Amino acid sequence: MTTRAIAVLVLALAGPVSAWAQDPVPLYPENYKILVENERVRVMDFMLRKGVTERMHQHPAHVLYVLEGFKIRFTFPDGRTAVREARTGDVLFSEAVMHSPVNIGDTDAHGILIELKGAATAGASALPAAGDVLTAFTFIHGLPGREDDLESHLLSLTAPTRAEPGCLAYDLYQARDRKNEFLRFETWRDPEALEAHKKTPHLMASFARRQAEGWTTEITLWDPVRP
Repeated sequence: MTTRAIAVLVLALAGPVSAWAQDPVPLYPENYKILVENERVRVMDFMLRKGVTERMHQHPAHVLYVLEGFKIRFTFPDGRTAVREARTGDVLFSEAVMHSPVNIGDTDAHGILIELKGAATAGASALPAAGDVLTAFTFIHGLPGREDDLESHLLSLTAPTRAEPGCLAYDLYQARDRKNEFLRFETWRDPEALEAHKKTPHLMASFARRQAEGWTTEITLWDPVRP
């Protein structure tokens, strides 16, 4: 078995772990207190105290009921920043997002955070058939010494891609010994979902930037082998 084949096998098994590593709850248990969790939602008491920051993490689509007004500056994977202010009693909705927040206001931010885990299925027929699920490994080759630019760009694709209805997994890895080499582990509901992904504005813009920057991409498609 080649080194690349071994790496692919290990990453396939480790996919769920990497997704969990970006969950803010185990990183900041003092900020997130789980109240209710089931297959549909996760409801948390959320607090970000004045002056406190959290490093880059992600949330699925969610609703926030504001218990204490706040002013928070968010930094996104591509380097953009945005300031959001809210008043007590506001109800805020956000699509899936990856960000790093810092409380720059005069109060502790406090609210009830409701994360959505996806629409419930009416029955087993709504789930993808085993033969339809498609796994893709995408190798992205950057330029030595400029890996930070490529990493930030690839991370910026995570939240909008995971919000696509056909996306089941979308995780990024970086080679330990060649920091300009990245691997994307993807799982799609069916081949049509992957084709729809290729036509999304965020991925088409990414392809254009990769060509302009001299980043190259190699994608391989895989089917499960069952006994």
